[in-house]
Amino acid sequence: MIKIRDFTAEDADKVCGFKRESARVNFPGCQFDEAMFRDLIMKSFRSFPERIKVAEDGGTVVGYIWFKVIRSATGVFGRIEHIFVDESWRGKGLGKMLMETAEEYFRKRGVKKVKLTVTTANRKAIKLYSEMGYETRRYKMEKDL
Repeated sequence: MIKIRDFTAEDADKVCGFKRESARVNFPGCQFDEAMFRDLIMKSFRSFPERIKVAEDGGTVVGYIWFKVIRSATGVFGRIEHIFVDESWRGKGLGKMLMETAEEYFRKRGVKKVKLTVTTANRKAIKLYSEMGYETRRYKMEKDL
């Protein structure tokens, strides 16, 4: 039985492993700085522990989501920083559960817009986001030099 719960410091190794795998698949050739990621997520955890959730099955963490509320010159919005579901759990609705958890957090705080970035090759994630009502409104472009 899947349980969505708050992240704890004991989850950091597992979550860093998920991020490492995500970087390997979605950004081939890029050097993932695990120490930097760990520092970022732990700083977020210390400031806003309720903004990192893990999905757990029988005591094993099988996915997570990290999200923020951003206040900018163009308004307030929710941002999905990262979401990952263990490969063996994909296609079973877990990603949607994690997204809905973040959306509910935003709704309760009056946030009206959610933004995320997804790699163009990640077709399964794009399909999920589209099915949940997310639309492409901007393109984020890159160039290797």
